[in-house]
Amino acid sequence: ANERVNSVQVVMGIPQWKRNDLQLLLAGETGSEVDITSVVSYDIRIQDRELSLKLISMGNPHAICFVNEPVQTFPLSEIGPVVESNPIFPERTNFEVVNVLKRHKLKARVWERGVGETLSCGTGACAIAVASRLCGYSGNKIDITLPGGILSTEWDGAGAIQLSGPAREVFNGEWD
Repeated sequence: ANERVNSVQVVMGIPQWKRNDLQLLLAGETGSEVDITSVVSYDIRIQDRELSLKLISMGNPHAICFVNEPVQTFPLSEIGPVVESNPIFPERTNFEVVNVLKRHKLKARVWERGVGETLSCGTGACAIAVASRLCGYSGNKIDITLPGGILSTEWDGAGAIQLSGPAREVFNGEWD
């Protein structure tokens, strides 16, 4: 009767990377001329920084940037809003900066569109895992350390991605 759940695993869906899924508008394109081919990488220059973005949709668009500098010192509050509202993202995008620590361990920070920096993001962690696997940085199972804690992902490269993380009770009440 006093059993407590301390972790949860959810199926987060199948990642997508077609232009329509990414809500992406590249220069010189009109809606009727968009070639529905995979767009996984897009290079952009922001504030004297060359950023290579990996573009993944988990039902919402994500632009992931693998960086060499520690994510904790990356100027996310300056760069995040510029990436989020770049004209190639007419619906705006989420932006993640990521360090590859080991083949199965990543560290990241998230700039969520319309919100700003967040402690964690489930779809962001999944997008990071997909981008990491597609780039050859990791395999099927990855632990991603975010400011709010560690999320674990598992993706076979084709189907739905699974996300696991800690769970704890934050509220208990009764409804009359």
